[in-house]
Parts: sequence; C-alpha cells; structure tokens
Amino acid sequence: MNTALSTDNPVNPAYKPKGWRLWIVAVTLVVAIVISVLWGARHKAQEGFFGLRLFPAKEAYDFTLIDQNGHPFQLSSLRGNVALFTFGFTHCPNFCPTTLSDLASVYHALSPREQRRVRILFISVDPQRDTPQALGQYVPYFDPNIIGLTGPKTEIDRTAQAYGASYEIGQKPGDAPGVYFVNHSTFTYLVNPQGKVELIYDFDKLQDTAKLKADLERVLNEPGN
Repeated sequence: MNTALSTDNPVNPAYKPKGWRLWIVAVTLVVAIVISVLWGARHKAQEGFFGLRLFPAKEAYDFTLIDQNGHPFQLSSLRGNVALFTFGFTHCPNFCPTTLSDLASVYHALSPREQRRVRILFISVDPQRDTPQALGQYVPYFDPNIIGLTGPKTEIDRTAQAYGASYEIGQKPGDAPGVYFVNHSTFTYLVNPQGKVELIYDFDKLQDTAKLKADLERVLNEPGN
C-alpha cells in the first residue's frame, strides 16, 4: 500500500502530517477488508496475470462524474472497452504524476487498434480545487486521451467506497484557511469490457510496462470481450 501526501505547496513532498503512519496502517486494513469481505472476492491463482485478479470479477460501480470538458461521464459508457482508473488530485507531488506517466507509457505501447479500446481515467478526490478546468490543464500533460473526472463530493465518496479506495483531507494546526493536505490510496483498477472489475494494481506494479501491457491484451482478447 502506498499513499500520496501533499500540501498546497507541491514542491514540499517531504511533508508528512502528524499520524500519517497510523493512517497508512488503517487504510491498508480497510482496503483488505473491503476486497475480501464486502466484495466477497477470493483471489484466484493468477493464471499468468500480472495484476491481482478478482475471481469472480465483480460488477463495477457505475459512477457518474464530470469530465474535464464539463460534461457528465458515466462509467458504463465505456462498456465494450477496458477502463483503467485511479484516484488522486492535481496538487499531488509524487504518486499521481508517476501513476499517470506509467499508465500513459502502457497506453503508448499498445497498437492503435488496442488503444481504441482502452481508456484511462483519473478521478479527483479534491473537488474543491480540481475543477473541470483544472483537470483540463493537468491530464493532457500526460496524454490527451486521459479523462479527468471530478464531481460532487458525495458521488466521489460513493465511488471511492465502492472500490475500496480511501482518502483523507485535513489541516495541520495553525494552517491558514484553504491550506490542507490530501492522503489517498494508490491502487489502479481495471474494468473489463463487460463492466466488471477484474484486476487491481498497486502503485509499484505500474512501472512494468511490458507486463501491464500483456494483461491488457489478454483481457481484450478474452472470449466475450
């Protein structure tokens, strides 16, 4: 498990809010419980998959958020394609830009035919700062095909909970109004063309472009997909 730690000063990635170690432990336990109990999923032998495979694959929560162009976006609109998505925020100094760079590298490694069936989504957990306009300036830096998503906090919370993701927004004592930090889990989720969560990747795995590409190609070529 990894978490991103940030303040309004993104050039200070060393800042760690008080109690951050306990928060990481708590998030790890929560995610493990959600995956194993709430979803009722068991981890089948990987059968050659690089990511953590959920078996059986679980129906993905069909969230509705707002994309960087200000338009409503529903996950089910990607049915028939593969969606790779992660949670983060544009002021994130470390994990988010690395994750998006890694996912963009995998996308670029695919053939043009495969690229047409793969979409990368970046769901902000910081809707106060991450307006559609802010996302529109941020995500194209990594690849113009990445879809940035924001929306009401209630829907972001429902989406995070549905996928076992966690985040926390808080302030240090003495921080000025509007200055806050964001902690968040760093999993990336693969939703297959049938609209089911099939694979989960921790942050560290995303750097292996070849293995992640092999997973994508295998999912795209599975019968029924």
